[in-house]
Amino acid sequence: MEPAGRVFARDFSAARHTVDSGDGSYVVTPTGAWCRRLFIVGALTEKKGSGDVMQARIADPTGTFRVTADWQSPDAVETLGYIEPPAFVAVTCRATLTGSGSRAYGVLDGETINVVNRTVRDHWVLATAGAMLDRLEALRDGGDERAATALRLYGTTDEDIRDMAGMVRTALATVRYIAPGDLEPVIGRDLLLTALGDGGGARGISLDDAVAAGVRSGLSARDAKRALEELIAAGECYLPASGMIKLI
Repeated sequence: MEPAGRVFARDFSAARHTVDSGDGSYVVTPTGAWCRRLFIVGALTEKKGSGDVMQARIADPTGTFRVTADWQSPDAVETLGYIEPPAFVAVTCRATLTGSGSRAYGVLDGETINVVNRTVRDHWVLATAGAMLDRLEALRDGGDERAATALRLYGTTDEDIRDMAGMVRTALATVRYIAPGDLEPVIGRDLLLTALGDGGGARGISLDDAVAAGVRSGLSARDAKRALEELIAAGECYLPASGMIKLI
């Protein structure tokens, strides 16, 4: 699968052009990002919808992404349904452009979504800022084909490049100190086991509430259900009644 790129919301929102390449169509942003799949991290500030379609507003330090999850990504739809704003989330999505000219705007279709913490968001900001500075340097030097294409499409000036560099400064100003080891990997079932806490007392908790606890801890709905099955198989919990689960 194609690696997901990283762009800030303000950059993606300013995209007005697509380019057809040998391997498909890309949304081209003013900073020279070629977007087909994106990985974004930000604060979920609003969600709406139900059933097979959910929509979300996700804010980063520069602006807001609008993400739609539909029947093509049922796990993303279900997971988003469990998340209550505000919450930091990480989303992998497909990027397309609808409309044309000044009325064109970018569209993001969510593939996966997970709750994360502030540290993950800050790591994303640092990585995205680094990628953007590399693109701005290429724009300034006219260093590669993608940069040359963006310069031609947007008529980018030195003043534009300085303004876009200001976007990076704005984003980096929000990053806190990140201690080494803050992003150690966690096994899904261990994460869920911690999230379930005392198991909800004598009766346990409902399976739906258990999945919701897993989602709040960073699992997708699908992974939370799989972790529940693993905990049951490992003898860490059991089903005291239909639709209920209890830690041993």
